[in-house]
Amino acid sequence: MHITGIVSEGKRIGRRLGFPTANILPDSESAPPKKNGVYIASIALEDGRTLSCILNQGGHPTLPEGAPTIEAHVLDFDGDLYGQRVEVLYLKYLRPEIRFETPEALRAQIASDEARAREWLAIWD
Repeated sequence: MHITGIVSEGKRIGRRLGFPTANILPDSESAPPKKNGVYIASIALEDGRTLSCILNQGGHPTLPEGAPTIEAHVLDFDGDLYGQRVEVLYLKYLRPEIRFETPEALRAQIASDEARAREWLAIWD
């Protein structure tokens, strides 16, 4: 399953947690998976690079401000993706969304999700 869309500015919550994300506004013809949660994914950039990411799709129950989102934390990337058209390929479902009691607990879970993603990606590299 894949979607295409434009990277837009978000609330910068991921950045404050130490995991900056690219917020993707899917094109109208894109149909993301019906199942919300955390995925391992890849993101194809306009310059031809394809990078690995962990992606959260849904209503972010720990910090439930605003509408549901699709946001990708691109692994080993430090740059500006705002305004770029990207293609996201959903590779593996990791877990459902969970409400955490504190932002620190959420941060720890994201770090665990990233570690699991790196392990899985290393097998398929």
